[in-house]
Amino acid sequence: MALLAPVATAFLITIALVLSLRHVAPFVGLVDVPGGRKTHHGEVPVIGGIAMYLGALLAVLLTGEEVPAEIEVLLAAGLMVAVGALDDRFDLRPRVRVVVHLAAAVTLVMATGFRVDSLGDLFGLGEIRLGPLDFAFTVFATVALINAFNMLDGVNGIAGGVALVALAGLSFALVPADNLAATVTLALAGAVVGFLVFNLPARFNRKWLAFMGDAGSTLLGFALAGLALVAVQSRVGGGMPPALVLWMLPMPIVELFTSTIRRLVNRTSPMRADRSHFHHRLLDAGFSVRAVFILYTVASSVSVLTGLWLWHAGLSEAVLFGVFLVMSVLCWMAMHNARRLIALVPRSLRRGALPSALMPRRTRLRRD
Repeated sequence: MALLAPVATAFLITIALVLSLRHVAPFVGLVDVPGGRKTHHGEVPVIGGIAMYLGALLAVLLTGEEVPAEIEVLLAAGLMVAVGALDDRFDLRPRVRVVVHLAAAVTLVMATGFRVDSLGDLFGLGEIRLGPLDFAFTVFATVALINAFNMLDGVNGIAGGVALVALAGLSFALVPADNLAATVTLALAGAVVGFLVFNLPARFNRKWLAFMGDAGSTLLGFALAGLALVAVQSRVGGGMPPALVLWMLPMPIVELFTSTIRRLVNRTSPMRADRSHFHHRLLDAGFSVRAVFILYTVASSVSVLTGLWLWHAGLSEAVLFGVFLVMSVLCWMAMHNARRLIALVPRSLRRGALPSALMPRRTRLRRD
Protein backbone atom coordinates (compact mmCIF):
# COMPACT_ATOMS: atom_id res chain seq x y z
CA MET A 1 0.00 0.00 0.00
CA ALA A 2 2.93 2.34 0.68
CA LEU A 3 3.83 2.25 -3.01
CA LEU A 4 0.41 3.65 -3.89
CA ALA A 5 1.19 6.89 -2.04
CA PRO A 6 3.51 8.37 -4.71
CA VAL A 7 1.00 7.43 -7.43
CA ALA A 8 -1.92 9.15 -5.73
CA THR A 9 0.15 12.15 -4.63
CA ALA A 10 1.61 12.76 -8.09
CA PHE A 11 -1.81 12.28 -9.68
CA LEU A 12 -3.48 14.90 -7.49
CA ILE A 13 -0.62 17.40 -7.67
CA THR A 14 -0.44 17.14 -11.47
CA ILE A 15 -4.18 17.74 -11.83
CA ALA A 16 -3.96 20.77 -9.54
CA LEU A 17 -0.98 22.13 -11.47
CA VAL A 18 -2.63 21.72 -14.88
CA LEU A 19 -5.73 23.54 -13.63
CA SER A 20 -3.57 26.32 -12.20
CA LEU A 21 -1.01 26.68 -14.98
CA ARG A 22 -3.60 26.79 -17.75
CA HIS A 23 -4.50 30.30 -16.53
CA VAL A 24 -0.84 31.37 -16.57
CA ALA A 25 -0.01 29.86 -19.96
CA PRO A 26 -1.47 32.67 -22.14
CA PHE A 27 0.57 35.31 -20.31
CA VAL A 28 3.89 33.52 -20.94
CA GLY A 29 3.06 32.37 -24.46
CA LEU A 30 2.78 28.65 -23.68
CA VAL A 31 -0.27 28.07 -25.86
CA ASP A 32 -0.76 26.15 -29.08
CA VAL A 33 -2.64 28.26 -31.61
CA PRO A 34 -4.52 26.55 -34.49
CA GLY A 35 -3.40 27.29 -38.01
CA GLY A 36 -1.10 25.82 -40.63
CA ARG A 37 -0.30 22.27 -39.56
CA LYS A 38 -2.18 22.57 -36.24
CA THR A 39 -5.83 21.59 -36.61
CA HIS A 40 -7.19 21.69 -33.07
CA HIS A 41 -9.86 24.20 -32.03
CA GLY A 42 -8.96 27.26 -29.95
CA GLU A 43 -5.82 28.07 -28.02
CA VAL A 44 -4.66 25.08 -25.97
CA PRO A 45 -2.24 25.53 -23.03
CA VAL A 46 1.06 23.65 -23.43
CA ILE A 47 1.80 23.07 -19.77
CA GLY A 48 1.49 19.29 -19.39
CA GLY A 49 5.23 18.69 -19.28
CA ILE A 50 5.81 21.21 -16.51
CA ALA A 51 2.86 19.86 -14.49
CA MET A 52 3.99 16.23 -14.82
CA TYR A 53 7.55 17.04 -13.82
CA LEU A 54 6.62 19.04 -10.73
CA GLY A 55 3.94 16.52 -9.79
CA ALA A 56 6.36 13.59 -9.88
CA LEU A 57 9.18 15.47 -8.16
CA LEU A 58 6.99 16.73 -5.30
CA ALA A 59 5.41 13.31 -4.87
CA VAL A 60 8.83 11.69 -4.41
CA LEU A 61 9.96 14.37 -1.96
CA LEU A 62 6.72 14.12 0.04
CA THR A 63 6.92 10.37 0.58
CA GLY A 64 8.78 11.03 3.82
CA GLU A 65 11.28 8.27 3.01
CA GLU A 66 14.98 8.59 2.46
CA VAL A 67 15.48 10.46 -0.82
CA PRO A 68 16.47 7.78 -3.33
CA ALA A 69 19.58 8.08 -5.44
CA GLU A 70 17.29 7.81 -8.46
CA ILE A 71 16.04 11.32 -7.64
CA GLU A 72 19.03 12.34 -9.79
CA VAL A 73 17.05 11.11 -12.77
CA LEU A 74 14.29 13.59 -11.97
CA LEU A 75 16.70 16.41 -11.17
CA ALA A 76 18.52 15.96 -14.47
CA ALA A 77 15.13 15.82 -16.16
CA GLY A 78 14.51 19.35 -14.90
CA LEU A 79 16.97 20.60 -17.51
CA MET A 80 15.00 18.81 -20.21
CA VAL A 81 11.72 20.32 -19.04
CA ALA A 82 13.15 23.84 -18.84
CA VAL A 83 14.61 23.74 -22.34
CA GLY A 84 11.52 21.95 -23.67
CA ALA A 85 9.35 24.76 -22.32
CA LEU A 86 11.62 27.30 -24.02
CA ASP A 87 11.29 25.30 -27.23
CA ASP A 88 7.50 25.31 -26.91
CA ARG A 89 7.61 29.07 -26.47
CA PHE A 90 10.34 30.19 -28.87
CA ASP A 91 10.73 27.25 -31.31
CA LEU A 92 14.42 26.57 -30.74
CA ARG A 93 16.65 25.34 -33.52
CA PRO A 94 17.16 21.55 -33.74
CA ARG A 95 20.88 21.90 -33.07
CA VAL A 96 20.22 23.68 -29.80
CA ARG A 97 17.87 20.94 -28.68
CA VAL A 98 20.33 18.20 -29.59
CA VAL A 99 23.10 19.89 -27.62
CA VAL A 100 20.83 20.14 -24.57
CA HIS A 101 19.76 16.51 -24.92
CA LEU A 102 23.39 15.43 -25.05
CA ALA A 103 24.25 17.58 -22.02
CA ALA A 104 21.38 16.11 -20.01
CA ALA A 105 22.32 12.55 -21.00
CA VAL A 106 25.96 13.07 -20.05
CA THR A 107 24.88 14.62 -16.75
CA LEU A 108 22.63 11.65 -16.04
CA VAL A 109 25.36 9.08 -16.68
CA MET A 110 28.02 10.95 -14.75
CA ALA A 111 25.76 11.77 -11.80
CA THR A 112 24.40 8.26 -11.33
CA GLY A 113 27.44 6.33 -12.45
CA PHE A 114 25.11 3.94 -14.27
CA ARG A 115 26.12 2.69 -17.71
CA VAL A 116 25.04 -0.02 -20.12
CA ASP A 117 28.24 -2.05 -20.13
CA SER A 118 26.71 -5.09 -21.80
CA LEU A 119 23.98 -5.75 -24.36
CA GLY A 120 23.56 -9.26 -23.03
CA ASP A 121 23.55 -12.43 -25.10
CA LEU A 122 21.42 -11.11 -27.98
CA PHE A 123 22.42 -13.69 -30.58
CA GLY A 124 23.07 -16.78 -28.44
CA LEU A 125 26.80 -16.51 -29.10
CA GLY A 126 27.85 -15.06 -25.79
CA GLU A 127 27.55 -11.78 -23.92
CA ILE A 128 28.23 -8.63 -25.95
CA ARG A 129 30.43 -6.41 -23.77
CA LEU A 130 30.72 -2.74 -24.75
CA GLY A 131 33.97 -2.08 -22.93
CA PRO A 132 35.20 1.50 -23.49
CA LEU A 133 32.12 2.24 -25.59
CA ASP A 134 29.71 1.89 -22.66
CA PHE A 135 29.62 5.62 -21.84
CA ALA A 136 29.05 6.71 -25.45
CA PHE A 137 26.40 4.01 -26.02
CA THR A 138 24.47 4.98 -22.89
CA VAL A 139 24.44 8.66 -23.85
CA PHE A 140 23.42 7.83 -27.43
CA ALA A 141 20.61 5.51 -26.31
CA THR A 142 19.27 8.17 -23.94
CA VAL A 143 19.22 10.87 -26.63
CA ALA A 144 17.63 8.42 -29.08
CA LEU A 145 14.77 7.61 -26.68
CA ILE A 146 14.18 11.31 -26.02
CA ASN A 147 13.72 11.92 -29.73
CA ALA A 148 11.61 8.78 -30.11
CA PHE A 149 9.05 10.20 -27.68
CA ASN A 150 9.18 13.52 -29.46
CA MET A 151 8.11 11.67 -32.60
CA LEU A 152 5.18 10.06 -30.77
CA ASP A 153 3.74 13.33 -29.52
CA GLY A 154 1.67 14.12 -32.58
CA VAL A 155 -1.75 12.80 -31.57
CA ASN A 156 -3.56 13.29 -28.29
CA GLY A 157 -2.89 10.66 -25.68
CA ILE A 158 -0.42 8.33 -27.40
CA ALA A 159 2.84 9.64 -25.88
CA GLY A 160 1.32 9.62 -22.41
CA GLY A 161 -0.37 6.26 -22.92
CA VAL A 162 2.78 4.57 -24.20
CA ALA A 163 4.84 6.07 -21.37
CA LEU A 164 2.31 4.94 -18.76
CA VAL A 165 2.42 1.34 -20.01
CA ALA A 166 6.24 1.38 -20.01
CA LEU A 167 6.34 2.79 -16.47
CA ALA A 168 3.96 0.07 -15.31
CA GLY A 169 6.19 -2.58 -16.86
CA LEU A 170 9.34 -1.13 -15.31
CA SER A 171 7.65 -0.95 -11.91
CA PHE A 172 6.96 -4.70 -11.98
CA ALA A 173 10.66 -5.28 -12.57
CA LEU A 174 11.81 -2.76 -9.95
CA VAL A 175 9.38 -3.18 -7.04
CA PRO A 176 10.60 -6.63 -5.88
CA ALA A 177 14.24 -5.53 -5.71
CA ASP A 178 14.46 -1.75 -5.36
CA ASN A 179 11.57 0.09 -3.73
CA LEU A 180 13.34 3.44 -3.97
CA ALA A 181 13.65 3.24 -7.75
CA ALA A 182 10.08 1.98 -7.89
CA THR A 183 8.95 5.08 -5.97
CA VAL A 184 10.25 7.35 -8.72
CA THR A 185 8.72 5.13 -11.39
CA LEU A 186 5.30 5.07 -9.74
CA ALA A 187 5.37 8.81 -9.07
CA LEU A 188 5.95 9.43 -12.76
CA ALA A 189 3.13 7.03 -13.59
CA GLY A 190 0.77 8.94 -11.32
CA ALA A 191 1.80 12.23 -12.93
CA VAL A 192 1.17 10.83 -16.41
CA VAL A 193 -2.31 9.63 -15.40
CA GLY A 194 -3.05 13.08 -14.01
CA PHE A 195 -2.04 14.70 -17.28
CA LEU A 196 -3.99 12.21 -19.40
CA VAL A 197 -7.18 13.41 -17.71
CA PHE A 198 -6.69 16.55 -19.80
CA ASN A 199 -5.21 14.95 -22.91
CA LEU A 200 -7.15 11.77 -23.67
CA PRO A 201 -9.03 11.80 -26.99
CA ALA A 202 -12.42 11.95 -25.28
CA ARG A 203 -15.39 14.26 -25.04
CA PHE A 204 -15.42 14.91 -21.29
CA ASN A 205 -12.15 16.89 -21.34
CA ARG A 206 -12.54 19.05 -24.45
CA LYS A 207 -13.14 22.14 -22.37
CA TRP A 208 -10.00 21.47 -20.32
CA LEU A 209 -7.74 20.14 -23.07
CA ALA A 210 -3.99 20.53 -22.47
CA PHE A 211 -0.87 19.48 -24.40
CA MET A 212 2.40 18.20 -22.95
CA GLY A 213 4.57 19.97 -25.54
CA ASP A 214 8.27 19.31 -26.05
CA ALA A 215 8.74 19.80 -22.30
CA GLY A 216 6.57 16.75 -21.71
CA SER A 217 7.73 14.47 -24.52
CA THR A 218 11.42 15.03 -23.72
CA LEU A 219 10.71 14.54 -20.01
CA LEU A 220 9.09 11.16 -20.64
CA GLY A 221 11.81 9.97 -23.01
CA PHE A 222 14.59 11.08 -20.68
CA ALA A 223 12.98 9.72 -17.51
CA LEU A 224 12.24 6.35 -19.09
CA ALA A 225 15.80 6.11 -20.36
CA GLY A 226 17.11 6.85 -16.88
CA LEU A 227 14.79 4.39 -15.16
CA ALA A 228 15.56 1.67 -17.70
CA LEU A 229 19.23 2.33 -17.01
CA VAL A 230 18.59 1.77 -13.31
CA ALA A 231 16.66 -1.42 -14.05
CA VAL A 232 19.48 -3.06 -16.01
CA GLN A 233 22.09 -2.41 -13.34
CA SER A 234 23.43 -5.52 -11.67
CA ARG A 235 22.57 -4.20 -8.21
CA VAL A 236 18.84 -4.34 -8.95
CA GLY A 237 17.89 -7.95 -8.29
CA GLY A 238 20.32 -9.31 -10.86
CA GLY A 239 19.31 -6.70 -13.38
CA MET A 240 16.70 -6.60 -16.11
CA PRO A 241 18.21 -7.95 -19.35
CA PRO A 242 18.71 -5.15 -21.92
CA ALA A 243 16.62 -7.12 -24.42
CA LEU A 244 13.61 -6.81 -22.10
CA VAL A 245 13.84 -3.00 -22.22
CA LEU A 246 12.91 -3.23 -25.91
CA TRP A 247 9.63 -4.92 -24.96
CA MET A 248 8.84 -2.06 -22.56
CA LEU A 249 9.05 0.55 -25.35
CA PRO A 250 8.09 -1.11 -28.63
CA MET A 251 6.31 1.77 -30.40
CA PRO A 252 8.88 4.54 -29.84
CA ILE A 253 11.79 2.22 -30.64
CA VAL A 254 10.30 0.87 -33.87
CA GLU A 255 9.20 4.38 -34.87
CA LEU A 256 12.66 5.78 -34.23
CA PHE A 257 14.48 3.18 -36.30
CA THR A 258 12.07 3.16 -39.22
CA SER A 259 11.91 6.97 -39.40
CA THR A 260 15.68 7.33 -39.22
CA ILE A 261 16.27 4.71 -41.89
CA ARG A 262 13.57 6.20 -44.13
CA ARG A 263 15.08 9.66 -43.94
CA LEU A 264 18.60 8.43 -44.57
CA VAL A 265 17.44 6.43 -47.59
CA ASN A 266 15.67 9.54 -48.88
CA ARG A 267 18.85 11.53 -48.21
CA THR A 268 17.15 13.89 -45.80
CA SER A 269 18.21 14.91 -42.32
CA PRO A 270 17.06 12.59 -39.50
CA MET A 271 15.90 15.79 -37.75
CA ARG A 272 13.64 16.84 -40.60
CA ALA A 273 9.91 16.46 -39.98
CA ASP A 274 7.65 14.56 -42.36
CA ARG A 275 4.19 13.00 -42.47
CA SER A 276 5.28 9.39 -42.61
CA HIS A 277 5.18 8.52 -38.92
CA PHE A 278 2.99 5.59 -37.98
CA HIS A 279 0.27 7.77 -36.45
CA HIS A 280 0.19 9.92 -39.60
CA ARG A 281 -0.26 6.81 -41.75
CA LEU A 282 -3.10 5.61 -39.53
CA LEU A 283 -4.86 8.98 -39.61
CA ASP A 284 -4.46 9.24 -43.37
CA ALA A 285 -5.90 5.74 -43.72
CA GLY A 286 -9.06 6.80 -41.89
CA PHE A 287 -8.38 5.84 -38.27
CA SER A 288 -9.80 8.33 -35.76
CA VAL A 289 -7.57 9.90 -33.13
CA ARG A 290 -9.29 7.75 -30.51
CA ALA A 291 -8.58 4.62 -32.58
CA VAL A 292 -4.90 5.53 -32.87
CA PHE A 293 -4.69 6.04 -29.11
CA ILE A 294 -6.36 2.68 -28.43
CA LEU A 295 -4.13 0.90 -30.95
CA TYR A 296 -0.90 2.31 -29.52
CA THR A 297 -1.93 1.62 -25.93
CA VAL A 298 -3.07 -1.93 -26.62
CA ALA A 299 0.02 -2.75 -28.71
CA SER A 300 2.29 -1.40 -25.97
CA SER A 301 0.42 -3.31 -23.27
CA VAL A 302 0.59 -6.59 -25.19
CA SER A 303 4.32 -6.05 -25.74
CA VAL A 304 5.05 -5.34 -22.07
CA LEU A 305 3.00 -8.29 -20.83
CA THR A 306 4.53 -10.64 -23.39
CA GLY A 307 8.06 -9.51 -22.61
CA LEU A 308 7.58 -9.94 -18.86
CA TRP A 309 5.98 -13.36 -19.40
CA LEU A 310 8.86 -14.55 -21.60
CA TRP A 311 11.39 -13.25 -19.07
CA HIS A 312 9.73 -14.91 -16.07
CA ALA A 313 9.35 -18.09 -18.12
CA GLY A 314 13.13 -18.26 -18.18
CA LEU A 315 13.63 -17.89 -21.93
CA SER A 316 17.04 -16.75 -23.08
CA GLU A 317 17.94 -13.18 -24.03
CA ALA A 318 18.50 -14.34 -27.60
CA VAL A 319 14.89 -15.55 -27.76
CA LEU A 320 13.66 -12.28 -26.22
CA PHE A 321 15.57 -10.30 -28.82
CA GLY A 322 14.64 -12.52 -31.75
CA VAL A 323 10.92 -12.52 -30.99
CA PHE A 324 11.00 -8.75 -30.55
CA LEU A 325 12.56 -8.34 -33.99
CA VAL A 326 9.83 -10.50 -35.52
CA MET A 327 7.12 -8.50 -33.76
CA SER A 328 8.73 -5.25 -34.90
CA VAL A 329 8.68 -6.35 -38.53
CA LEU A 330 5.02 -7.38 -38.22
CA CYS A 331 4.23 -3.98 -36.67
CA TRP A 332 5.99 -2.17 -39.52
CA MET A 333 4.11 -4.23 -42.11
CA ALA A 334 0.78 -3.53 -40.40
CA MET A 335 1.41 0.21 -40.34
CA HIS A 336 2.32 0.24 -44.02
CA ASN A 337 -0.92 -1.57 -44.81
CA ALA A 338 -3.09 0.69 -42.67
CA ARG A 339 -5.51 1.39 -45.53
CA ARG A 340 -6.37 -2.30 -45.68
CA LEU A 341 -6.70 -2.63 -41.91
CA ILE A 342 -9.24 0.19 -41.68
CA ALA A 343 -11.92 -2.26 -42.84
CA LEU A 344 -11.51 -4.09 -39.52
CA VAL A 345 -12.10 -0.94 -37.46
CA PRO A 346 -15.64 -0.11 -36.23
CA ARG A 347 -17.16 2.93 -37.92
CA SER A 348 -17.27 4.73 -34.60
CA LEU A 349 -13.45 4.68 -34.57
CA ARG A 350 -13.00 5.95 -38.13
CA ARG A 351 -12.46 9.53 -39.21
CA GLY A 352 -15.02 9.16 -41.98
CA ALA A 353 -15.35 11.97 -44.46
CA LEU A 354 -14.58 14.79 -42.04
CA PRO A 355 -11.91 17.13 -43.42
CA SER A 356 -8.86 17.52 -41.21
CA ALA A 357 -9.77 21.14 -40.45
CA LEU A 358 -12.83 19.90 -38.54
CA MET A 359 -10.94 17.35 -36.45
CA PRO A 360 -11.28 18.31 -32.77
CA ARG A 361 -7.95 16.79 -31.87
CA ARG A 362 -4.48 17.98 -32.64
CA THR A 363 -2.64 16.27 -35.49
CA ARG A 364 0.35 18.52 -35.34
CA LEU A 365 3.40 17.60 -37.42
CA ARG A 366 6.19 17.35 -34.90
CA ARG A 367 9.59 18.94 -35.43
CA ASP A 368 11.53 15.80 -34.72
